[in-house]
Amino acid sequence: MSSTPAIPVVDVSPAFGDDPEALAACVAQLRHALTEVGFLQVVGHRVDPAVVDAAYAAMDQVAAMPDAERRALVRPRASSRGLFEEIDDRGRVLNRALQFMKYNDLAAAEADDAVGGHPDYFVPNVWPEQLPGFRTTWKDYDAATRSLAGTLMGLFALAMGLPRDFFAEPFSKDVTLFSVNLYPPQPVDDDYVEEVVLNPHADSGGLTVLHQRGTYEGLQVRDAAAGWVTVPLREDAFVINIGHLMSRWTNGRFPATVHRVVAGPDTSAERQSIAMFFLPNIDQVVAPVDTMVGAEGARFLPITAYDWQEQFMKEYVLVNSYAEPVS
Repeated sequence: MSSTPAIPVVDVSPAFGDDPEALAACVAQLRHALTEVGFLQVVGHRVDPAVVDAAYAAMDQVAAMPDAERRALVRPRASSRGLFEEIDDRGRVLNRALQFMKYNDLAAAEADDAVGGHPDYFVPNVWPEQLPGFRTTWKDYDAATRSLAGTLMGLFALAMGLPRDFFAEPFSKDVTLFSVNLYPPQPVDDDYVEEVVLNPHADSGGLTVLHQRGTYEGLQVRDAAAGWVTVPLREDAFVINIGHLMSRWTNGRFPATVHRVVAGPDTSAERQSIAMFFLPNIDQVVAPVDTMVGAEGARFLPITAYDWQEQFMKEYVLVNSYAEPVS
């Protein structure tokens, strides 16, 4: 593993101001990071740290629940809703994740005219109703990070030579998924070798907005030249990476970069993360845009977000034995 090249850090505060030169410089930095790496960290994002802290505290409540109550939240991972535990052949919990979607159930999606002919997609969320204020906490986090994702998509559009509001309609009824993850301490042998606790994968959707904290830096990005590059822990930053659908929109010019999570170097090391997978409207057709297609022509055929997600999940389940990746 190499610590270089560094994961780019971009200050996106110009997106909230009225200085065109500062905005142009920000867009240029994003374009470079998205083209060359596909992973970056953003600061100046205007997400209240208290909202992030409350989200982690809520997940700590789940971890502290009696085993029987917590087990009642467990669902098959293929549902992408509820609590999941990755357990290895030695019985160790490698990752515990609570997953939920923006729309609480089919009725909520229908009320917002978001179903797009695919009612099977809107499986009900599973909440620990015995924890006061839990759902309100995540409603606040949902609003804050989805707002940031919308801002970033506007900047991405500019980086692609498109109007800033190009992605507003495709994400007007977004079906965003959240995964709140705990990587607990693992036994460590004397001859410590990094053990993978989340298999290498690239995400499926538009972009991923990830916050991470813990006692070790376990998220790693694959670089063709340098191997596995570690993403530093920064409390003031969100980690941003491109998903396959966004890569298709750019004709592959913005790569969906492969990444993984490894266990910590000692028995006290643990990591937490909150991943927001920003997904477009379920019936949105995704195809390379003209500004990103050169002499090589379009590399991808048009596909709806629903069909792509269904295809992606089947392939991911086949390879990894579980569904939606959880950075």
